[in-house]
Amino acid sequence: MSPLALHNTLINGGKMSSIIYVTEPEAIDLEVVKQSLNGTGMKFVSGDVLFSNSEGQDYDTLLIRSATKVGSTITEHFPHLKHIIRAGVGLDNVDLGYCKEADITVYNAPGANADAVSEYVVAVMLYALRKLNKLSKERIETWDRFAFRGSSIREQTIGIVGFGNIGRLLYEKLNVFSAPQFLVHDPYVSAESIEQKNISLVSLDELLEKSTVVSLHLPLVPETAHIINANKLSLLSDGTILINAARGGIVDEAALLRCVEDKALTYIADVVESEPRVSKALLENERIIVTPHIASLTSFSEKEMVRQALDNFLKSVPAQVF
Repeated sequence: MSPLALHNTLINGGKMSSIIYVTEPEAIDLEVVKQSLNGTGMKFVSGDVLFSNSEGQDYDTLLIRSATKVGSTITEHFPHLKHIIRAGVGLDNVDLGYCKEADITVYNAPGANADAVSEYVVAVMLYALRKLNKLSKERIETWDRFAFRGSSIREQTIGIVGFGNIGRLLYEKLNVFSAPQFLVHDPYVSAESIEQKNISLVSLDELLEKSTVVSLHLPLVPETAHIINANKLSLLSDGTILINAARGGIVDEAALLRCVEDKALTYIADVVESEPRVSKALLENERIIVTPHIASLTSFSEKEMVRQALDNFLKSVPAQVF
């Protein structure tokens, strides 16, 4: 039985509300929610991440984004909880093990932000390759143009770690720039599924050793936590550009800070380990560029993440992690 059919059954029996509790209305396009629920008989109510107005209500469905933490205490606020809809892709803010034990189904929107994130990676890659991070008023006033002699994408060996929706779109975009070689690491992808001649499926170590630009596109799960650690960072060539538009926890930031100067690395992070708090050491390092988790923030992707997550909920399509 789909969630919609389940809700209708419960509503008809007078046992439960057909209202979805939205925990982050300031970050979720409520007009899209309204459109998606049109004709379903379901409605929504604006709440907050502290669930402050949930008392006395029998909400069985939450619509959340990344600021809502869902763990074993969630049923204290929502004792009848059966569904969690994540308007986004990453699920590291949801205790999936507990949800499975508690028979709570989780839904997300895989691929909904892939275009936006891949565009962001292309943008910051060009920013670093063309040394725009060195721009200053003084260099412009003195017309210090040769300080910005950079490199083109067609000179790079591009390493893509994680070849899902975002990784594949990133390849398509960079291929237009005539990048000569792409190295891909993804244990869930077979060599037979890659038809492009300029892509090689390799081990993570080989990718890190041979790439001049590395882009990370992995979920944060126990298997990927600190997957880029001191040992892996030591494999990078001097001057490598490392881009993390996935999750902060996949890179060991302490190890990175020790390595970035020794190897003259450029690290571009749209995510950090202690998000939303940012280490001062990261912010003050000239070789590190931090943006505040903006890779997926386009008007189109914001709407699409909400729309797709709700569509998967209504069609009973559970979350995809990899």
